Amino acid sequence: MHEIYIAPREALKKLRAARSLGQTVYIYGATGYGKTELVKRYLAKRRYRRFSCGEGAAGLGNGLGGEGNGLNEEAGGKERGTVIVVDDLHMLKNEEGRKIVLEWSGQQDIWLILISRSPVPPWLMPLYVKDGFLVITEEDLNLKEAEIADWLKAEGIFFTGEELINLREKSQGNAYAVRHTILRMKEGIHLGEKMLEEIENAFADYLENFILVQWDSDLLEFLMQISVVDEFTLPLAEMVTGNCRVSELLEKAAEAGNFLFCTNGVYRLRFVLVKALRKKAAKRYGTKEIMDYTYNAGLYYEMHDQIVPALEMFERCGRKERIKELLIRNARLNPGNGHYFELRRYYFQLEEEEVEGNVILMTGMSMLYSMLLQGEESEYWYEKLKTFAENAKGGQKREALSRLVYLDIALPHRGSVDIIQVMKRVPFLLFDKGIRLPEFSVTSNCPSTMNGGKDFCQWSKEDRKLAITIGKLVERVLGRYGKGLVKAALGESLYEKGGDTYEILTLLTRAQIETECGGMIEIEFAAVGLQVRLNVFHGEIQAAKAMLCSFEAKAKEQGAAQLLPNISALKCRLALYEGDREAVESWMKTAPDEGKDFCSLDRYQYLTKIRCYLSMGEYLKAQSLLEKIRYYAEKALRTYIRMEVNLLSAMAKQRMGGDWKEDFLSALKEMCEYGFLRLASEEGAAVQELFAAEAKAFWEQELPDKQWRTRLMAETGKMAVRYPVYLKRQLAQRPDFCETALDILRLQAEGLSVNQIARELSMKAETVRYHTKENYRKLGVSGKTDAVLAARNLGIL
Repeated sequence: MHEIYIAPREALKKLRAARSLGQTVYIYGATGYGKTELVKRYLAKRRYRRFSCGEGAAGLGNGLGGEGNGLNEEAGGKERGTVIVVDDLHMLKNEEGRKIVLEWSGQQDIWLILISRSPVPPWLMPLYVKDGFLVITEEDLNLKEAEIADWLKAEGIFFTGEELINLREKSQGNAYAVRHTILRMKEGIHLGEKMLEEIENAFADYLENFILVQWDSDLLEFLMQISVVDEFTLPLAEMVTGNCRVSELLEKAAEAGNFLFCTNGVYRLRFVLVKALRKKAAKRYGTKEIMDYTYNAGLYYEMHDQIVPALEMFERCGRKERIKELLIRNARLNPGNGHYFELRRYYFQLEEEEVEGNVILMTGMSMLYSMLLQGEESEYWYEKLKTFAENAKGGQKREALSRLVYLDIALPHRGSVDIIQVMKRVPFLLFDKGIRLPEFSVTSNCPSTMNGGKDFCQWSKEDRKLAITIGKLVERVLGRYGKGLVKAALGESLYEKGGDTYEILTLLTRAQIETECGGMIEIEFAAVGLQVRLNVFHGEIQAAKAMLCSFEAKAKEQGAAQLLPNISALKCRLALYEGDREAVESWMKTAPDEGKDFCSLDRYQYLTKIRCYLSMGEYLKAQSLLEKIRYYAEKALRTYIRMEVNLLSAMAKQRMGGDWKEDFLSALKEMCEYGFLRLASEEGAAVQELFAAEAKAFWEQELPDKQWRTRLMAETGKMAVRYPVYLKRQLAQRPDFCETALDILRLQAEGLSVNQIARELSMKAETVRYHTKENYRKLGVSGKTDAVLAARNLGIL
């Protein structure tokens, strides 16, 4: 029976091009991608010679075994030159064999095809640079959805679109995995998770029994040992394996096959290979030795303050005492620097008796439950700590009192109502009782002080007075954690209320300077973030981008990795203003998944993600996430976030045709109470659309404060003009535009006038004007610049 074969089209296209040019071909990809089969099928009607570097000492070069295929000459008669195929090139180690390959590649009458599991090796690189091989990569070899669909149809197998996507994703286009799946489907087995897992295990078995045995023993030993981790750096590999030849072995691994990938010094093996290595290691070493390698990995992570992976390693090797030590160590950190949410499972596994006797763990449990919006449980552990403090003596009592004060200030579910009273009694504890406060996270790594670790909207009503009366007290209590805080907070409050630009800028720059003199970089981020918003508001978006990029570089230099996710989110917001759809989509791939876990510390990223959903027309997703944040805002007493949620919710509901006025008016009335403007006016065109949906008389009746209302509408209008495509409702898609309309848009983007476009497209100017007018209508804009921006934002241009 004739076996069905579907060639990877991109690889076949390149192979044909190389043949027509007589160009040497270098084909590489991991096991199972059909490298050899592709060449055999292509050369089926041609005369060629094939040599395998894995056939021992027989043949040329004491490493190339010769084999004639005995096939007929190329269809059409005369064969043009000699075709030589060298397979398993990654196994060619001796110099004599390599010399022969180099000689063949230089002969004009030989068309050379090289097949390997690894990219072009160092010994071939000079020739590659000089003569320019045509390289067929693994990406070219992997089967795309259309090719897999053709294969399934040819086998007479019915499949759904979802099954096709699933198969492509799970198999990564690997022909071996696809073929195995098709055989099982022909047996009547449903393509589901169970079958795909079975195929993955079968492929891992194949690698273990047929591929790993071909490797040198030192390389195999190293890879089995390092397989206890999913990814590694050179120092980690040395620590885990105790091997000082790691660099040499990694070079060897790179030549052995296309299974090792490196990004910024971090190495990762293919998952299916890791599976095979772990199975083989379990047979070779046994449980105890594998646990030793795992423990080594845990120690390395612990030494480098990577608490989450350290705990995973210690859990896998059964070292419970190390787990508790690390949980205590993490609980000493503030939520912005610690890993409370990620480690909640480990904290909940602790027995109550273990926690009760430890001040740090009781503090950590109270903070963790508060972060999880479980106020009663948080207060339970607060009371446990309070009881402990009443009965303790000496150093333990001082530490317990210190932690109680910390929780009084920092517990999220308590809000900020009583913080001033707490602050007033702290100096007595600090200076009379010798108590030292633990580290604080004032901003929770958000670019805000007023809406950072806690909500301080209420303080904004008397911002100048409070800055004068308790400003020094706050900075004195918080020490280095409070440097620059008062100026940054006052600057933010004035900005939200539309204060004097130069006064705001002065406060923010001075706050930034103070943080640079022994303060915290998170306060500096808040000051920088407000300056970014200030620049955007005044239309200076390039200056805003430059400022943020400079600060991002600084954060990386200082190792402030905890700030980077929110810096990226702020960069995404700038991309939304510019209509940079590509940058927005790129950020969305890295954004936290609210469907998997909802972490309150990711709130700034969630609110950014909602704006992305709105810009993409995914209103239900936006509303779903908004309801989660609304719940958080209610539980944690977050006034500012409540207003922001109502504002964004009104946009989503209006675009879906729902009742939006209640949310919008609720946000505006509360903003008016605090005198805030920028929360709404920064949303520009999106808010202007809501104002335009009702008559002027309606707003005059609902928002009686004329001065505030007039200024808000004026600022919103200016932002709408400056950033016309920001969160613009997606009215059109590519199919809505004919080719002529698209051509006109492209030429407008190049700066051509109506008459120039008419000449370019050989049509009347009136026809161009008609299509232009229709384009503007479909895009919801009124001018050329806005049309080009909107088209780019929608991916039309």
